[in-house]
Amino acid sequence: MVGMKIALVSDWYYPKIGGVATHMHNLAIKLRERGHEVGIVTNNRPTGKEEELKRYGIELIKIPGIISPFLDVNLTYGLKSSEELNEFLKDFDIIHSHHAFTPLSLKALKAGKNMEKGTLLTTHSISFAHESKLWDTLGFTIPLFKSYLKYSHRIIAVSKAAKSFIEHFTSVPVLIVPNGVDDERFFPARDKEKIKAKFGLEGNVVLYVSRMSYRKGPHVLLNAFSKIEDATLVMVGNGEMLPFLKAQTKFLGIENKVVFMGYVPDDILPEVFRMADVFVLPSISSEAFGIVILEAMASGVPIIATDVGGIPEVIKENSAGLLVPPGNELKLREAIEKLLKNEELRKWYGNNGRRSVEEKYSWNKIVVKIERIYNEVLQEV
Repeated sequence: MVGMKIALVSDWYYPKIGGVATHMHNLAIKLRERGHEVGIVTNNRPTGKEEELKRYGIELIKIPGIISPFLDVNLTYGLKSSEELNEFLKDFDIIHSHHAFTPLSLKALKAGKNMEKGTLLTTHSISFAHESKLWDTLGFTIPLFKSYLKYSHRIIAVSKAAKSFIEHFTSVPVLIVPNGVDDERFFPARDKEKIKAKFGLEGNVVLYVSRMSYRKGPHVLLNAFSKIEDATLVMVGNGEMLPFLKAQTKFLGIENKVVFMGYVPDDILPEVFRMADVFVLPSISSEAFGIVILEAMASGVPIIATDVGGIPEVIKENSAGLLVPPGNELKLREAIEKLLKNEELRKWYGNNGRRSVEEKYSWNKIVVKIERIYNEVLQEV
């Protein structure tokens, strides 16, 4: 297959931590490994990934402009015409924007289409709820947003929930390609106890990895966990709720069985997943997918998650764990106790999760699907 020149574009690449950045980064590496020329096009600020991208031979193109510290988007390009992106994008065959609601992604679609490139958009969201700051500040109206979507040859949604959301705004064909996970980096532990000891832990470990923000539900998890005996809760991530959550553990009298690890670097994260007996993602509001769920599944860890957004598709269809209603402390506690008491059930869910990752969610499988869509689009240009 002939190598393509592919630009992956988003306001939300690193240093913004989250699913969009992780997805773009892994996709870029996999496409590069398969012989394509790849550029990541994002805002003009340090990403922390400069050296790694250089090592892989992935170009990092930084678009000048004022970046809102509040929204992590390029305000200058929210206002400029899309033609001003032409010089940055003109050498690529494919313009693949990520995250549907940010100015750089939308403007790049229009620029790409006008230059007769193949254009795609991957949407990682399923509601406007947690984007509301963005909508208010940029004054994006739904008609304007819809008018940009038409510049995309195809839209990729990461879940059925994300597909049904974006279809309200566009008649462009929407295909589902799930998020991927690097199943060579995340794999089941051979000796869990040894890894726990390395982190100064022993006994049952319940793990949470996500932002410490209200919509992820960490406060619900702490309340649920307060009555659980014989386990340690490890909470990984930063965010605006962190000081409040630390105070909450003191108030609940559980500070000696909750460990806040803060931000954990990418090279240590796989080991943190490997030591867990149960992984919990207690999101209160819509999640399009939740890449951390795949990382836990790849690590052979059973999941407890809430029945919101695209999460049930992954958990239910693959029998990878238990679902509970969002915000329900009692049901969450019961689910955690059920898994901690039943090692056979934990193993069963963990094995199912790992097998599903190998069959469906490994980046090695996902990249082939995305490549196929690129080829289809190029035939239409």
